[in-house]
This record gives sequence, C-alpha cells and structure tokens, in this order.
Amino acid sequence: MRFKWFQTKLTFVIIPEANESVMRVKMSRAVVYSALLAVLLLTGTAAYVYVIHFHTVVATQMTETKQQAHTSRLEQDLTNKNKAIEQLQHEIFQLSKQASEVRTKVDEMKQLESELKKLTPLGSAASLETAREAAAVVVEGGMGGPAHPVTISQMRTLTKQTRERYTTLHQEINELKKLWAESRQTLLEKRELALRTPGLWPTNSHTVTSPFGYRKDPITSKLSFHRGIDIAGKMNDPVLASAKGTAVTVGYDKFHGHHIVLEHGGGLRTWYMHLNEALVQQGDPVAQGQQIGKLGTTGRSTGPHLHYEILQDGKSTDPKPYLPGL
Repeated sequence: MRFKWFQTKLTFVIIPEANESVMRVKMSRAVVYSALLAVLLLTGTAAYVYVIHFHTVVATQMTETKQQAHTSRLEQDLTNKNKAIEQLQHEIFQLSKQASEVRTKVDEMKQLESELKKLTPLGSAASLETAREAAAVVVEGGMGGPAHPVTISQMRTLTKQTRERYTTLHQEINELKKLWAESRQTLLEKRELALRTPGLWPTNSHTVTSPFGYRKDPITSKLSFHRGIDIAGKMNDPVLASAKGTAVTVGYDKFHGHHIVLEHGGGLRTWYMHLNEALVQQGDPVAQGQQIGKLGTTGRSTGPHLHYEILQDGKSTDPKPYLPGL
C-alpha cells in the first residue's frame, strides 16, 4: 500500500499569462518527495557550509584582530623602548660632556698642583704628594654573586645618580680649584715678598768690620752712631742686591762716595755706599742677587769696604736680622 502511494501521480497546473494555454505536469509522489528531499539536503548542506565558512571567517577576523592588537602592543613597546634608548643616549652624551669637563678641570688642577709644588718647600710638596697618593689607594679583592639583568628604569636611575655625582664632583673640583688658585696666589705673594725682603749678603765677604749702633768714629775717634754695617772686601769685589727692587738713587757725594739706593716696596730700602763703580742706572729693575756695583773706598772711607744700610719707612734699622748666618 505504501509503495503504491509513492507511485500515485500528482498533477501540477501552471497557469501562464492570458491568451496562453495552461500547462499540466504530472509527477509521481516519489519524484516530488525526492526532489523536495534533494532541495532540503542541498539547502542544509549549503547552510552547513555557510555556517562553517562564517565561523572560519569570524575566527580568522578574531585572530587577525588579536594579531593586530599584539602587533600594535609590540610596536608601542618598540616605540617606547626606542624613546627610552634615545633618552639614555642623550643622557649618556650629557654624562660624556660632564666627564670631559671634569677631565679638563682635573688637568687644570694638575697644572696648579705642579705650580704649587714649585712654589712650596720640599716638605710641603711631599705632603701634597702623600695626600694625592692616599686618595688614590685601591683595595684589591675578588668579586662574585648572581647576575641580575638591569631594567631600563634602573638604568635611568643609575644615569640620574651618576649625573648628580658628576654635578657634585664638578662643584667640589671648582671649589678645590679656587682654593688651590688662592693658595697659589698667596704663595706667589709670599715668594714675591721674600724676594723683596733683604735676605742675602751683599758681598762675597762676610767679615763685618763695624756693626750697627754706637761706635768710635774711625776718622774723628769721637763717639758716633753707625746706621749700617761695614763689610770688608777687596777692590772691585762684586756688590749684590740683597733683594728684588728698583734703583731709585744712583749717585755720588763726598760722604757716601758712589752709592745706590734700592726700593723694595712696603717702605723698605737698602743703601750701598763707598762703591768704586755703580753698574745700574736710576729706574732700573733689579733682581735679588744681581750685581749692581763694585766694592771700593770712595767718599768718607778708610779703605775698601761696603757700607750696607737698611731703612724701614725712612728710618735706619740693624741689618743683622736680615743677614743669614750672622
């Protein structure tokens, strides 16, 4: 019965537009249902394929979106790292400049140290050297421990700290340089003062024939006051400047003979009398130890000698404290 039901014919009437004949199509139930089943299968297959395709497309888009987001994050990280590297490069460049400035300051300080050594006595120079060596002591020993990679943040912190140390060091070096410069100026002034202070014998001979103070006059035999000292010598022995100065008087008279007066500054003057000849002229600068004349016996004199006199603010003073070994 069921088999015959499938063989039953079905008539499909197709009514076209007006004035055209009606079309009838007869098909068995099996064919119709087969066709419907085929359509359903085709539709289902198409729907399945579409769903699979849609799912694939969605999954692909989601993957691409995730990939794009990941790529964007990587690009952002790379940009941030590049900026960090540029910043670190800039900071390293600044540190390099500061290091160069510090190196220049250190070189200047070394030059100052060299000048100070030349200006200071040997003991003081040795003290400077000892202090410099003590500052350079390095303790030797081993090192170890686990390795921990340094992050960019730590590098920035280290760079900042290093820059601050350089700034502090730069300030300390400037202060030390200023101190050394002041010390150098002080030493130069002391050295200049020492050069302008009588500290040498004005003759090769150290034989004093008449000291400073009261004495029996060698010509009149009366009590008189001797304002300098007389130093024995031979004719034309060299007469030397006992200190650096300027020749303010070069002349001759019957009492002092050929004589020279040197101005040393600070109201201090030295007077050289009874010369056989003066070798400088008025206004000439004179160095300590320079020969300025020749020993003689001109003027009021009983024989070859040098009358050496020191004046402070116009008043004669005993030369003895100024003569080494006397």
